[in-house]
Amino acid sequence: MFIGDGDGAGIPAELIDFGRRRMPCHGSRCAALAGEIGRRAHCSVYRNRPLVCREFQPGSEDCLMVRRKLGLQAA
Repeated sequence: MFIGDGDGAGIPAELIDFGRRRMPCHGSRCAALAGEIGRRAHCSVYRNRPLVCREFQPGSEDCLMVRRKLGLQAA
């Protein structure tokens, strides 16, 4: 979800769901995620990622919850 004007500026239009003011997902995977989850994955819009992504910290309880849900080991 984009928070306020300018959040997500610089993200390509094809990676934005303008009606919902967020980036779309393909299943449980963000449309901007490139690579293979659990192996080598990265955010293709990292420099311009929205606030909600900037606040999501690797190893946080939220991160660990998502990893468990996807059947991945803790990082």
